[in-house]
Amino acid sequence: MADKPLMSEDAPKRRVTFPDLVRIHFRWRQAVCYDSSVSEAERAKLDREYHEALECFEEEHGKLINAYWCAEVESAVALTAGKPSSGWIRRLLSVSPRFHRVSDWATKNDPDIARALHHCDELAVRAGEVLRGRSRRIAIQLVMTSACHLLSLVDARGDVAPQAHKAAVAAELRELSEIGRSYKESANGDAQLVYFAGMALGIAGLVLLYVVAGSVVYRDDVESSTIVGCLVAGAVGAVVSVIARVNSGSFALDEDIARGYTLFLGSLRPWIGSIFGLLIYFAVSANIVQIFEVPEDATQAFYFFCVIAFAAGFSERWAQDTLTGGLSGRGRGVADVADDPVPAQLDGSGSRRDTAVATKAEV
Repeated sequence: MADKPLMSEDAPKRRVTFPDLVRIHFRWRQAVCYDSSVSEAERAKLDREYHEALECFEEEHGKLINAYWCAEVESAVALTAGKPSSGWIRRLLSVSPRFHRVSDWATKNDPDIARALHHCDELAVRAGEVLRGRSRRIAIQLVMTSACHLLSLVDARGDVAPQAHKAAVAAELRELSEIGRSYKESANGDAQLVYFAGMALGIAGLVLLYVVAGSVVYRDDVESSTIVGCLVAGAVGAVVSVIARVNSGSFALDEDIARGYTLFLGSLRPWIGSIFGLLIYFAVSANIVQIFEVPEDATQAFYFFCVIAFAAGFSERWAQDTLTGGLSGRGRGVADVADDPVPAQLDGSGSRRDTAVATKAEV
């Protein structure tokens, strides 16, 4: 294979991909070995070509901070510091380290290691796109460490017994699985923060709605106060429901969807709670739902409606079942409540299936 011409001082720097760099590094490494038969002139030429290629590669991808180069084949894994995108806003953000791999020659006879390295690629891509800050750096560094160990097993394959090699590969696969589990926990935590930010935006929108609606249709009476109380109690119940699910460890989000969509889902949660709280108030006041006995005293009735509005926001499934039962004529009388009280419909975390757990298909 003919050598590529070296770059002159005034020539534009060519683009060097990681496979190009691995190929050039492999030739350079063979030339600088102590038992190499390459002449000094050829060695100097290869040395200059490699460092020029490395400079071009780092110019595009960032500084090379870690790498493992296979000794016998043109295969390697590397980690670069990453290079910020154009624009001053992007430069203020943390830059994701970048994982690079060329290992087809090394793993063509070892499919287990090949699959594990493909899994390293997947984890590195997900961590770089989903995680932020310290969690992202830790995840990608751990992926790089695992990839280095896997390639080192390829290099040492001929020096160890087959059983020992298989045991080492299995141990590395278990470690890679643990890295994947840690990534999911970190990604879910980041998604929860975005979801909470969305709920804050939703609450801000509700407050604005309350202020505007109150200035337009304000009436100083008990009914208006109860309606506002139910709207607020429903939103608070929705927020408390999410907090309870997070605290119990059962609030799982799809970490691969866009952050804007997670923010949108979070902003809907207080609105849904407010709407259910208000609907429960209307249903009880209109005698559609007959499982409650409304107190005669106005103050007690206000507190009563706030409580059931909070419950409706806290457990959307309970609110849906209650409203559906009332609309279908299956509402029970007050006497039935003692035998099957409302809390019996809820599970230990507050709902049988709280729709605050946002996924791609469900809010």
